[in-house]
Amino acid sequence: MKMLCPQCGSALPPEAVNIATDLAQCPECGRLNQASACIVEDEVSQNVLRRPPPGTWLRQEADAIVIGVTMRSRAAWFHIPFTVAWSGGSLYGIYGTQIINGSFNLILSLFGIPFLLGTIFLIKTAIYMLFGRQEWHLDEDGGTVFNGVGRFSKHWRFAWKDLTRIYIHTSRSDEDEDEINFKLILEGTSPKVEVILPKHEDRRQFIICALRYYHQQWQRRK
Repeated sequence: MKMLCPQCGSALPPEAVNIATDLAQCPECGRLNQASACIVEDEVSQNVLRRPPPGTWLRQEADAIVIGVTMRSRAAWFHIPFTVAWSGGSLYGIYGTQIINGSFNLILSLFGIPFLLGTIFLIKTAIYMLFGRQEWHLDEDGGTVFNGVGRFSKHWRFAWKDLTRIYIHTSRSDEDEDEINFKLILEGTSPKVEVILPKHEDRRQFIICALRYYHQQWQRRK
């Protein structure tokens, strides 16, 4: 992987790059840049697409190539029991007791609204951890991105002609400093496409290499 300073074009040595903080300082001009913005995309061989790693897929449809990855996470083994215990206990204590006693307490019910909303969020997150998927439908003009589960999903549309760079942005989790989040960014698109990637490195690399390969194919046909 080649890294160049976006300000002066000088090559960046490994010691000038800090992947954990996503920062790189050019030894020539002294400018500080995002490390992810310094990556120069290498030519991608079709060989990387021949054997999708476990949890990913690539298939040909009538008018598109479909690249996908499961967003299933091992963190669900912790998240689901926590959701059951926290949501079940709080909602039972606030609303369940009122139902059992056949009485209505307005103040207690209003107090329970944040817990109810929190439960909805936790359940949606648990469903995503179990059944979430990400699919890229690529055609001659560009592609669409689906990320989520059923109606609980987001969609983006992008055009190859607008795309200037494909790269991964890394950031530390607000809840756990040792946890790193990975976001795939399609630069130049409007609106800007920013999609969370799975934490498995082989799945991340497959998705980004596949997108770069088909982008390169489009550039050759221009």
